[in-house]
Amino acid sequence: MNYTFFFDDDLDDLLSEAKTAKKIANFESWNQPSLKVEIENLSKLDFVHQGIKEYYEKRSDGFKLEWWANREKGIGGKIALAQTKYLFAEDNGIYDEGDETDLKYFRPLDYPSPETYVGFVMKPDIVYKSLYYMSTSNYELDNLDLDYNGYTQMAVEARVFNHWQLVLLHYMDGSGIGSVEMENFKTEMPEIFPDWTWENFIAKFENLRLSNKK
Repeated sequence: MNYTFFFDDDLDDLLSEAKTAKKIANFESWNQPSLKVEIENLSKLDFVHQGIKEYYEKRSDGFKLEWWANREKGIGGKIALAQTKYLFAEDNGIYDEGDETDLKYFRPLDYPSPETYVGFVMKPDIVYKSLYYMSTSNYELDNLDLDYNGYTQMAVEARVFNHWQLVLLHYMDGSGIGSVEMENFKTEMPEIFPDWTWENFIAKFENLRLSNKK
């Protein structure tokens, strides 16, 4: 029986190597049973964000991984993909009457922290091509310029380091120089993962950006 490899296999390999080298203290991951039924909204989403249906149906209905190098200093990483019962819930728990319309149709996929979300915008007649980052500090949707496939590839490239999505947003708008998130990312990543470089990280991102595929 052929084994299908997914992005979480790559994450597991990279973090296992870092743990063996004593670069990180520990990491834990949790999978759910894969989907056993066809979900219409998942098929609709997969038409634009190819690969998500295969992951949820063949691998896991949701996924969580967390690692720490120094918990006290906040040096670690996390990914928490929602189960479909939450991903496609009628009420996303975020939108209030009077908010920006897109927020009503925002479907959180990843919960990197208690204050941040990454997700899709799924309207009745259209699914946006990119994933969006949202913080409860402003409830604005920031375009990550990545689809599901690009997002999971960059999650691996970032080793799901805390705030890696914000690092990309800072890079795109040119505001990252001097930011705490970017400086921590650029300093700590090569210390923990010696084969990682900022230049390769950005090259990977530029290759996956939706705006570069037009």
